[in-house]
Amino acid sequence: MKNRELLLASALILIGFIYRLIPFNIANVTPVAAMALLGGLYLNKKWLAFLVPLAALFASDMILNNTVNRIFFQDRTGFIVFADYMMWTYAAFMITVLIGFALTQTKGMTKILVGGFTASLLFFVLTNFGTWLTGGLYPKNFAGLSACFAAAIPFFRNTLIGNMFFVTITVGAVELYRARISKLQMA
Repeated sequence: MKNRELLLASALILIGFIYRLIPFNIANVTPVAAMALLGGLYLNKKWLAFLVPLAALFASDMILNNTVNRIFFQDRTGFIVFADYMMWTYAAFMITVLIGFALTQTKGMTKILVGGFTASLLFFVLTNFGTWLTGGLYPKNFAGLSACFAAAIPFFRNTLIGNMFFVTITVGAVELYRARISKLQMA
C-alpha cells in the first residue's frame, strides 16, 4: 500500500507538470492548488504532500522561464533556475497543503468549497502582495498596492474557476472512491 501513495504523488506531479506546459492554456487555471490540497488531505507522508506541488511547479518553471516566459527576464543571462516571483507562488501552494491538513476531518463538500475558495483567495493575496512588494510595476504605497490588486482581479476569477473545477474533480473522486471502498468493506 505504501507504493500506492508514491504512485499517486508521482502521477500528480506528472499531471501538474504536463498541464502547465500545454500551450495556450488559460492563465491561472491549473491543477496545482488542487494537487496541494489533495496532498494535504489524503497523503499520509506529509513530506510528499509538499513535494507534489513543488516538484510540478519547479520542473515546469525551469522550462517555462527559459522558453515562453523568457521575455520577462531580459535583464538576466544564462539558464534561469529560480526567479523572484516564484517564492510567492510556492509559498501560496505550501500554505494550501496546510489548508488540506486542517480540512482532513471535514465532510467532502466542505473540503471542496472551503479548500478551493481559500486556496484561491490565498494565492491571489499572497502573489499579488509579493508582486507589489518586490516588483517594480507599482509604487510602494497604498495606491500602488490597490492598483496591483485591482489589475489582478481577472486572474482571481480564473484562479477561482480553475481551483473549484480541479478541486471538485480530485477531491470528489477520492471521496467517491473512499465511500465505495467503505461500502464494500461493510458488505
